[in-house]
Amino acid sequence: MLIACCALLLVGCSRRWYRQQADEDANCLIQQKGGHLHGGSVYVSSDSRMYDPFSIDRSPMPPDDPKSHQYMHCVDGMHGWKHWHRNGDISSIESPYWLASLPKDETGNVVLNLRDAVGVARINSRDYQQNVETLYRSALNVSFERFRFDHQFFSGTRTFEEFRGTDVGASSVLTQTSFGSVRKLSATGGELVVGFANSLVWDFWGSDSDLFTSTIDFSLVQPLLRYGGRARVLEQLTQSERNLLANVRQMQQYRQGFYVDIVTGRNSGPGPSLATNVGQAGLGLIAGVPSGRSGAADAGGYMGLLQDQQQIRNQATNITALRDSLAQLEAAFEANRINSRLQVDQARQALLNAQSSLLAAKAAYQTRVDSFKVDLGLPPTLPVEIRDELLDRFTLIDPKLTEIQDELAEILLEIRSKRENPTEESLETARGKIVALNAGIDPQLEAALSDLAALEKHLPERRKQLRQVKMQIDELHADVDSRVYDEQVLMKRIAFLQKRLPTIARDLNQLREEYTQSQQLALRAADGDDPDSPAEPTLQEQWKALNDRAGRLSDLLLELSLVHAETRLQGITLLPLEIEPFEALSYARTNRLDWMNARANLVDVWRKIEFFANALQSDLDVVVNGELGTDPDNIVQFTPDRSRIRFGVQFDTPTARLVERNQYREALLNYQQARRNYMLFEDRVSLSLRNTLRIAALSRINLEVRRTAVQVAIAQVDIARLKLNPPLRPNQQSTTSPTAARDLVSALSDLLDAQNDFLNVWVNYEVLRVLLDFEMGTMQLDPTGVWIDPGPIEAPTDAALADDTALLENGDVAPVVGGLPERLPMPATAPANQINSAEPLRVPEP
Repeated sequence: MLIACCALLLVGCSRRWYRQQADEDANCLIQQKGGHLHGGSVYVSSDSRMYDPFSIDRSPMPPDDPKSHQYMHCVDGMHGWKHWHRNGDISSIESPYWLASLPKDETGNVVLNLRDAVGVARINSRDYQQNVETLYRSALNVSFERFRFDHQFFSGTRTFEEFRGTDVGASSVLTQTSFGSVRKLSATGGELVVGFANSLVWDFWGSDSDLFTSTIDFSLVQPLLRYGGRARVLEQLTQSERNLLANVRQMQQYRQGFYVDIVTGRNSGPGPSLATNVGQAGLGLIAGVPSGRSGAADAGGYMGLLQDQQQIRNQATNITALRDSLAQLEAAFEANRINSRLQVDQARQALLNAQSSLLAAKAAYQTRVDSFKVDLGLPPTLPVEIRDELLDRFTLIDPKLTEIQDELAEILLEIRSKRENPTEESLETARGKIVALNAGIDPQLEAALSDLAALEKHLPERRKQLRQVKMQIDELHADVDSRVYDEQVLMKRIAFLQKRLPTIARDLNQLREEYTQSQQLALRAADGDDPDSPAEPTLQEQWKALNDRAGRLSDLLLELSLVHAETRLQGITLLPLEIEPFEALSYARTNRLDWMNARANLVDVWRKIEFFANALQSDLDVVVNGELGTDPDNIVQFTPDRSRIRFGVQFDTPTARLVERNQYREALLNYQQARRNYMLFEDRVSLSLRNTLRIAALSRINLEVRRTAVQVAIAQVDIARLKLNPPLRPNQQSTTSPTAARDLVSALSDLLDAQNDFLNVWVNYEVLRVLLDFEMGTMQLDPTGVWIDPGPIEAPTDAALADDTALLENGDVAPVVGGLPERLPMPATAPANQINSAEPLRVPEP
């Protein structure tokens, strides 16, 4: 046991013990401030890519550069430490287990929805982990500052053997000294040191006399002026405690901002910091500047990727429509209804351009996905699929219907390519393919009728929102077409949809019956059983009839897609944000954690004035020190005869205080700058909130404007399709308008732009809802770090508008202590509008 104790005293405690003690202190201090580390620990989760499966205290060597590694073993001709490899070597610093924790679908592919993306980011994000570690380090600073005021114990021993020759004393002395001491720093600056020493001296040669003594010494220094007083002595501890509280708040705001960053791609402000001005930077103009047709900056992050996906689907639908239009133009050209091939080439050129744009959009999307993976902490080489139903409502045209249209376009192309040499086999094959499409058309009709019924159910809400938009437009005196917010126009469009959808269904059923009748007629004529049956149509006639019916089916499917698109379009709404800027600012003043920190930062700078002013005073210290000794032969018998005590006063005049003077003057300037910075912080918060609410109001109007633009674009496509296939007139050959191709291409392009603009407005409005909740400081997260949607945001109650300038860390109003602040007298010529402002002291003119 004695040997173990001696060994422990020699080497000290283990690395692990010191690390665990630091963890306990940091966790306790953070919890005292109402905060917590991610998962209750500063360590990386075992599910993370950053997880280190090896010993933290005895880490193996990571991969090194071979050339640089040589200097670890030999540098400047000297051998290096030979134990660098005693903990082993590793070939990769990445955890081998992290892939198993990623969310996957039934096929094993990594699939991320919004909740999964946030969860993966919180586990794997390097920035998130670094901010957790910064909070931890801030707590360690507090533990050190508290330690400075604790009782600090020190002990040790010294053993020396001294030999002297005959010319210098002829002695052999063995001296062993054991000592211990305790130090204590008081809150007023007094420093007390009490020590005990035991000395054993054996002289083996020379005088042959031994000496055994013990000593107790003490020292007390209490500064009364300079470097004394609680304002000076407690400053570092006070600052570190306030910094930790600020970092706990800032970490909580960073968690909220982390969600904002991952989901919306917007800058969400800084996290914890080891500096003294935690959170002073604020959030900036987080919503961006109104611009473009949508009136808001494009969304980034997860929402931006979903928007990109939907825009790619819109482009694919546009290509389908262009391909179908090209097929019809080619048929019209072959039927001599178009005199010039220019229109066909124009449509083909538009199709090729659209296909190139789609390829570029898909490539850009993959690049953004790779960047998003890096933001999450994932390698860009990892295959990841972003899958979420949030924007499915903006799939105005069902992809399954688009697939049916694509298949029909291929069938039409095949029919027209074989019109010169049709065969019975090819006729039956084409007819069978068209009949097979009917199985997919019926669900599309049912979905359109179901969406129409849902629209009729929510019609009162749509009309209410239109009235609110009208009120906003009137308040802004905006120049907006009245048909955008006219309820009568809405009701007419609903009536049109209610009439047109059943008509399309009837026409599709009629076309289906024609297919059935033509098949039956062809069979009876071929069998010859019915003598009254008409003569069998020729193969060319059957082929032409099939071509005509396929073209009519293509037209009906396109019309169905457009009518269904408008039905879904009319059902998309926005959640209200009914709050005024001053009300939002009141919420932010009460709840914003960085605003609490900004107030604390201002007081921190103000407090430094007293701190540096203390150093301008004279040195006046009370000093007491003494020593108690023992008899030479008795190490435990203390005697006054071998003791001493000394006390007195030390004084130094303040004749050389240039450095201290400059520091004090800088503190005064820093406070004035901090006041201005705090005013700027408040102004920026107000600016950002006003901007966010302004863009939100603009988006509510713009949604109706862009909705109308989509309706107009759909109408343009209808008209252009009609010009492409004009109705037959008696005794006249049907001819296509000479601008039909250009008009149709332009209409489809306008429809694509209008769809994307409408989508952009809605997505950016949802982003604004998240940003507004974050900016007001009212954002709440669930345990997984996902935003709890508050729904409609309304104005606060009167109680929430109360004055809350003096706040505790929990947001309660703090009592005023110490009376009112002293104001300097106003000059007699002060303007009336400045009657309440304080006038600084003026330095007399020299």
